[in-house]
Amino acid sequence: EYAKQVAEFGKPVLFRLNNEMNGDWVYYSTYHNSKDPELYVKTWQYVHSFFEDAGADNVLWVWNPNHHSKPNFKWNHTLAYYPGSEYIDIVGLTAYNTGIYHEGEEWTDFETLYDEIYYQYDKWFDHPFMITEFSSSSIGGDKVKWINDMFKVINKYGRVKIALLWSWQDLDAEGNPARIYFVDENEDTVEAFRKGLENY
Repeated sequence: EYAKQVAEFGKPVLFRLNNEMNGDWVYYSTYHNSKDPELYVKTWQYVHSFFEDAGADNVLWVWNPNHHSKPNFKWNHTLAYYPGSEYIDIVGLTAYNTGIYHEGEEWTDFETLYDEIYYQYDKWFDHPFMITEFSSSSIGGDKVKWINDMFKVINKYGRVKIALLWSWQDLDAEGNPARIYFVDENEDTVEAFRKGLENY
C-alpha cells in the first residue's frame, strides 16, 4: 500500500530501509537473526520488488550501514549486507562523534570519522554518497570547535551530495543524557552552525 502511495505521489522520495544493519543495537541486525546477513539482503530485495511492481520509479533507495560493524566479525562485515547495485541508488554514510560518556568511547573530529569511511567506500561503490546522519556530542571536548572544523573539511568529500545533521540525544540505561547531539544546545553551538552555513 505504501509503495502505491509513493508511486502516486510522483515526486522523488529518499527511502532508507533498515539503516545501520551492521550494528547490534537494531533488532534487524544479523546479530539477532542467525548471524546470516543474507536474510537482510533478501528482505531488501523483497521490499524493493513491491515498489517495482507499483511503478514507484521515483524512489531513491538509500543503503546505509554504520561506519563500524558491531560486533566486528566477518559475518557482520559491511559488504555482507550489500543487496546489489541494481537495488540501491545512494550509499549512506553514518558516523558520530559520540563523546566520552561511555567507557571505550573517544572524542573524534569530523575529518577522522569521515576519512575512514569515505575513502573506503569510494573504492567499493560507484553510487553517489549521502551523509544520512552526523553530529557531535558535547561531552568530552569542544563542540563549537568540532562544528567549525567540520565546515572547513566537509567539501573535500566530493561524492557526498547531501548531509543531514542529527539534533537529539542518546540516553543511558537510567535515562540520563549520555550523548548530547543538539544543534541548539546553547547560543555558541547555534552561532557556530549559523556562521558555518553562511560561509559554506
